Amino acid sequence: MSFNAKLNRAIVITSINYPTTAIKKLSQIEGWNLIVVSDLKTPLDWKCKDADFLSIERQNSLQFKIAKLIPYNHYSRKNIGYLYAISKGANLLYETDDDNVPYDFWSTFCDIEIQAKICSKPGTFLNIYSYFTNENIWPRGLPFKFINNRVDMEINVTNVIAPVQQGLADLNPDIDAVCRFVYKKNIFFLPNSPLFIPPKTFCPFNSQNTLWYKEAFQYLFLPVSLSSRVTDIWRGYIAQHFLHRNNQGVLFCRPSVIHIRNKHNLIQDFNEELKMYLYTIKFVNVLKMYTGSFVDVMDYLYEHSFVKKIDVTLFQAWISDLQDLGLYIN
Repeated sequence: MSFNAKLNRAIVITSINYPTTAIKKLSQIEGWNLIVVSDLKTPLDWKCKDADFLSIERQNSLQFKIAKLIPYNHYSRKNIGYLYAISKGANLLYETDDDNVPYDFWSTFCDIEIQAKICSKPGTFLNIYSYFTNENIWPRGLPFKFINNRVDMEINVTNVIAPVQQGLADLNPDIDAVCRFVYKKNIFFLPNSPLFIPPKTFCPFNSQNTLWYKEAFQYLFLPVSLSSRVTDIWRGYIAQHFLHRNNQGVLFCRPSVIHIRNKHNLIQDFNEELKMYLYTIKFVNVLKMYTGSFVDVMDYLYEHSFVKKIDVTLFQAWISDLQDLGLYIN
């Protein structure tokens, strides 16, 4: 199935598996285009009737500069899916993974400008899961030093602008390997009202159940020199830094998917997350000192040894591709 240009909303997934339950259900959601980005490990005979499948051959035929540069066998090939959706006219983009099955109420997203609850005492890092559950867990990417930084329950309702909205995932929430080693229970979060994380407060958000409005499309870039367990988390911190500069932020919402987790090797996950454990606090502190433009942020991070030269090259191609598509970069 090709992209329906009459629909300006797109779902972007990467997959190396045959169509999963999640993909089949997402493909049936009315009003949305489903884009599936393949990689070398994806079966050559992959088929799903209502999905727009970007085979390797199709990806290579696209006119995006980044498509010629981005390596295979990495989660960041999702960048091609983002650009493809934007090129087809999407102004609302949802991303997830092929093991997150949407609930029936999945499409009940919030407007970009809404009245929402907000933390009344902003801090450096926040454990958002403490707002949705009493269980002692924390989101992947939250520095261990701050796992007990619970949400202040003295909250106000105010007008906020949230171009990025993170939904939680039931059953197997997105926790890091350390948390998963010690915490064996399944989790079903409370259906609490959305909570806005204000400027100067950081909380990791992932790429597993995330809605992006057009205003934030430029921040979608996934660095390739980081592992798949780190790239979306550090991308999220970059996005938050620039959202905060515009007095915007991320809205965290009740679960809208159930995560039937693909098979993982926890030791391998731990090894891939090691950089995240060791350097996230430094990464955010360095980001907070950055006052330059978004187009130069990857050079800045490279100068501070957080990413490699390949990401500078890829990011330049990303910015150029977005500009070619008419997207304003601020």
